[in-house]
Amino acid sequence: MNKRPRIDLDGLTLHATEGPSETLAIVRYRTVEGLVLGMPESVDILIPWSEIDRADLCLQTGHITVNFSDAFVKKTNWLGGKNELVGRWIDRLTLRREDVLKAK
Repeated sequence: MNKRPRIDLDGLTLHATEGPSETLAIVRYRTVEGLVLGMPESVDILIPWSEIDRADLCLQTGHITVNFSDAFVKKTNWLGGKNELVGRWIDRLTLRREDVLKAK
Protein backbone atom coordinates (compact mmCIF):
# COMPACT_ATOMS: atom_id res chain seq x y z
CA MET A 1 0.00 0.00 0.00
CA ASN A 2 1.71 3.20 -1.19
CA LYS A 3 -0.49 5.71 0.56
CA ARG A 4 -2.26 5.58 3.91
CA PRO A 5 -6.03 5.57 3.43
CA ARG A 6 -7.94 8.57 4.73
CA ILE A 7 -11.61 9.34 5.06
CA ASP A 8 -12.27 11.13 1.78
CA LEU A 9 -15.77 12.54 1.41
CA ASP A 10 -14.97 14.71 -1.63
CA GLY A 11 -17.50 13.94 -4.34
CA LEU A 12 -20.03 12.20 -2.08
CA THR A 13 -23.52 12.97 -3.36
CA LEU A 14 -26.30 14.04 -1.02
CA HIS A 15 -30.02 13.68 -1.64
CA ALA A 16 -33.21 14.28 0.34
CA THR A 17 -34.51 11.47 2.54
CA GLU A 18 -37.98 11.85 1.03
CA GLY A 19 -38.92 12.20 -2.61
CA PRO A 20 -36.73 11.50 -5.66
CA SER A 21 -33.12 10.51 -5.04
CA GLU A 22 -31.74 13.27 -7.25
CA THR A 23 -28.46 14.83 -6.17
CA LEU A 24 -29.04 18.11 -4.35
CA ALA A 25 -25.46 18.71 -3.23
CA ILE A 26 -21.98 17.20 -3.39
CA VAL A 27 -19.71 17.12 -0.37
CA ARG A 28 -16.42 18.87 -1.10
CA TYR A 29 -14.67 19.36 2.26
CA ARG A 30 -15.05 20.71 5.78
CA THR A 31 -13.36 23.81 7.09
CA VAL A 32 -13.27 25.45 10.50
CA GLU A 33 -15.88 27.91 9.17
CA GLY A 34 -18.30 25.33 7.81
CA LEU A 35 -19.09 22.61 5.29
CA VAL A 36 -18.30 23.26 1.63
CA LEU A 37 -20.88 21.73 -0.70
CA GLY A 38 -20.89 21.72 -4.47
CA MET A 39 -24.07 22.39 -6.33
CA PRO A 40 -24.53 19.97 -9.25
CA GLU A 41 -23.05 21.56 -12.37
CA SER A 42 -22.44 24.79 -10.48
CA VAL A 43 -20.23 26.40 -7.84
CA ASP A 44 -19.06 25.39 -4.38
CA ILE A 45 -20.70 27.14 -1.44
CA LEU A 46 -19.73 27.35 2.21
CA ILE A 47 -22.48 26.48 4.67
CA PRO A 48 -21.49 27.98 8.06
CA TRP A 49 -21.57 25.55 10.98
CA SER A 50 -24.16 27.82 12.61
CA GLU A 51 -26.57 26.82 9.80
CA ILE A 52 -26.00 23.08 10.33
CA ASP A 53 -27.83 21.44 13.22
CA ARG A 54 -26.07 18.08 12.81
CA ALA A 55 -23.60 16.37 10.47
CA ASP A 56 -22.88 12.69 11.09
CA LEU A 57 -20.83 9.96 9.44
CA CYS A 58 -21.30 6.36 10.55
CA LEU A 59 -17.98 4.58 10.10
CA GLN A 60 -19.65 1.16 10.19
CA THR A 61 -22.20 1.71 7.40
CA GLY A 62 -20.72 4.71 5.57
CA HIS A 63 -24.01 6.56 5.96
CA ILE A 64 -23.73 10.38 6.12
CA THR A 65 -26.49 12.72 7.30
CA VAL A 66 -26.51 16.52 7.23
CA ASN A 67 -29.32 18.42 8.98
CA PHE A 68 -29.73 22.12 8.24
CA SER A 69 -31.29 24.71 10.54
CA ASP A 70 -34.90 25.73 9.84
CA ALA A 71 -33.77 29.32 9.22
CA PHE A 72 -31.26 28.18 6.57
CA VAL A 73 -33.83 25.98 4.82
CA LYS A 74 -36.30 28.89 4.66
CA LYS A 75 -33.80 31.24 3.01
CA THR A 76 -32.37 28.65 0.59
CA ASN A 77 -34.27 27.48 -2.48
CA TRP A 78 -31.96 24.65 -3.58
CA LEU A 79 -32.98 22.48 -0.61
CA GLY A 80 -36.61 22.49 -1.70
CA GLY A 81 -37.77 22.84 1.91
CA LYS A 82 -35.86 19.74 3.07
CA ASN A 83 -33.93 19.90 6.36
CA GLU A 84 -32.04 16.65 5.93
CA LEU A 85 -29.75 15.34 3.19
CA VAL A 86 -28.19 11.88 3.20
CA GLY A 87 -25.54 10.01 1.26
CA ARG A 88 -23.25 7.01 1.45
CA TRP A 89 -19.48 7.12 1.72
CA ILE A 90 -17.74 4.43 -0.31
CA ASP A 91 -14.08 3.63 0.25
CA ARG A 92 -11.76 3.97 -2.70
CA LEU A 93 -9.73 1.08 -1.29
CA THR A 94 -10.81 -2.35 -0.15
CA LEU A 95 -8.84 -3.01 3.00
CA ARG A 96 -8.39 -6.15 4.96
CA ARG A 97 -6.63 -6.55 8.29
CA GLU A 98 -3.51 -8.01 6.62
CA ASP A 99 -3.20 -4.90 4.40
CA VAL A 100 -3.14 -2.64 7.44
CA LEU A 101 -0.58 -4.83 9.23
CA LYS A 102 1.73 -4.74 6.17
CA ALA A 103 1.60 -0.94 6.11
CA LYS A 104 3.03 -0.60 9.63
